[in-house]
Amino acid sequence: MLSDADINLLIPAQALELAARDIYASLVSRATKSGDEQALLELIHSHHVAYEQSLNGVLGKRAATTRNAEVYTRFFAALSDSSKTWSTLLELENIAVATHTAIIEKLSSAKMAALLASVITVEARHAAILATQISSNLSLALDNPQQALVTQ
Repeated sequence: MLSDADINLLIPAQALELAARDIYASLVSRATKSGDEQALLELIHSHHVAYEQSLNGVLGKRAATTRNAEVYTRFFAALSDSSKTWSTLLELENIAVATHTAIIEKLSSAKMAALLASVITVEARHAAILATQISSNLSLALDNPQQALVTQ
């Protein structure tokens, strides 16, 4: 059974995943990219769907029912400039990695830490792939300058 403290940490993680899911869903539905780029957006969207569903399953009745509105609004607005698609998504993925890492540090459940660690691994790969859409600079692909959303 999860502690209340762990539940209160996992709810914002799920709300962040809901926001990411919806941001990618809007990009996928716009279909402004073609070929491999569209496939990349669809793949990353499917990952965020799976992460949100995994957290929903763990949290049950205590699951988040709404996305992180601040994150969604900020990134949805930034994506109105199609020349910034990749850099905006890179920032989103890096924020998710930083946030989930900060949450892991506070979780008491090893199983929940392992679940979020598996998410972080793939989201870090998302960031690296997105960085290659912008530049061949290895530092851009590997460094994460973003701060976590969680402050508890």
